[in-house]
Amino acid sequence: MASVTLNNGVEIPQLGFGTVSIDDWQADNSYVTDTILKAMAIGYRHFDTASVYGNERALGRAMRESGLPRQELFITSKVWDTEQGRGTADAFARSLERLQLDYLDLYLVHWPVPAYTRETWQAMETLYGAKKVRALGLSNFRKSDIEQIATFAEVKPTCNQIELHPYLTQREMVEYCRFHRIAVCCWSPLGSGSWSGVEIGEKPVSDPVILELAEKYGVSPAQIILKWDVQQGRIVIPKSETLDHIRSNFLLDDFELRVEEIGSIDSLNRDHRFGGDPDTAHEGNRKVNVPE
Repeated sequence: MASVTLNNGVEIPQLGFGTVSIDDWQADNSYVTDTILKAMAIGYRHFDTASVYGNERALGRAMRESGLPRQELFITSKVWDTEQGRGTADAFARSLERLQLDYLDLYLVHWPVPAYTRETWQAMETLYGAKKVRALGLSNFRKSDIEQIATFAEVKPTCNQIELHPYLTQREMVEYCRFHRIAVCCWSPLGSGSWSGVEIGEKPVSDPVILELAEKYGVSPAQIILKWDVQQGRIVIPKSETLDHIRSNFLLDDFELRVEEIGSIDSLNRDHRFGGDPDTAHEGNRKVNVPE
């Protein structure tokens, strides 16, 4: 699988494995570990977690049980809203402890909280300077949030992880990030996970344009969407729990979408969010606790 070179020279596998709500929200059990081990066996090396997901320990167990060398893995975690500001360094230390790691490959600010951004980012810069993390990034940040960081940051954000799928293409944000050499990573790339309660018929994987392309190329609708992202240089972190889907999401090299087909998927945009909106998410986020 191809990689993307971040603006600080660190390479990140373009196709990662999302871990949010495997089994259930904040589940941390052998099923979560076994699911991650399946992904490792298939070839995934980039794993995306967060303190609030409650499954960092399960990912840590999978890493140890896999026997894979640490340097072959790319591990991302995130600081939650309630940990930001002066709590950032402690939150990072707790994530490392739960994962049983000496360093992270990428650490993200999970959601923008402008009142804490400066203190949060500067704490992260200290961790970066101490070589506790190889790259720093953002998640769900708006243009105004990135502009705020630009006024004081000594270490430039390497990426912005945003909700992006055929019904929410975020063209302006993608272009803004590209101009500033900030890589775009897509969460919920298939248009919302099972955790959301959204019926499959309402998701992009059921869209007639996607289904027609999947039939043409003899692949799954999910593979079409993931390929649409990968061909445009975006990082994707799909989550799945079944072996067939974990495997098929990883197999994207046997076909290539035409320019006009990429355009037809682009045109499906509805500016429709299945997940939280950065304009309003913090109000609810601060009521969600990070499990110990």
